Amino acid sequence: MKKAQSFLIFFGSILFLSSTQAQLENAMFVGDSHAYGKMGAVVEKRLASVSKRVIIQSSCGSTPNTWLGKTGYEKTVCGYWKKDGATEIRSKEHKTPKFKSELEKYKPQLTIVQLGTNIAAGSNPLKSEGSVIEMMSLIREARSECIWIGPPDAESKVVSKEKLKKTNEMLARLAKSYDCQYIDSLLLTVFPKENKEGIHYPPKLSAEWGEKLSSKILSLLKI
Repeated sequence: MKKAQSFLIFFGSILFLSSTQAQLENAMFVGDSHAYGKMGAVVEKRLASVSKRVIIQSSCGSTPNTWLGKTGYEKTVCGYWKKDGATEIRSKEHKTPKFKSELEKYKPQLTIVQLGTNIAAGSNPLKSEGSVIEMMSLIREARSECIWIGPPDAESKVVSKEKLKKTNEMLARLAKSYDCQYIDSLLLTVFPKENKEGIHYPPKLSAEWGEKLSSKILSLLKI
């Protein structure tokens, strides 16, 4: 009986150590207006269950160039959200911080980037290839684990199916080359045709996408 009890204590200790070791010190997430909605809130909550500190930021209308400080006008006028533990900012207008500075400031073990829709909204998604490479390279140089989330489905003339496909293929290809794990959101979403706006998801569907993304993220982290 004592041997059995000792084994259970030992086995329980291993499980406890494993779960403790699985905890991240900090994780950083940057995204566009999709993350401003329910998707971002769901992912932040799920990440907080496996990371001691989660820094999540969303800047409406942003592309990799915005986060790299290359547009000359980084201020969003359609929504910014940042949450770092108990500290939270929600503002219609806010300057998008520089990605490199955020990496240096927070030194995240895990960096998640959710950018793609506004790349697809451009005239030629392939023009963003250099800025995507730069962001992925900065994550690699920071020795942070990288996960890139691709654009979800849309029903818009601005974000056409063809440009979504090109953007998705480019991001997946670059992620493979620059040590970044990729989540294909086109496999996780179907845009509701009755929604005439064409790009942003209603709260319920945004939250469902967030749950699917969270499960994928935790699966990639093997947590």
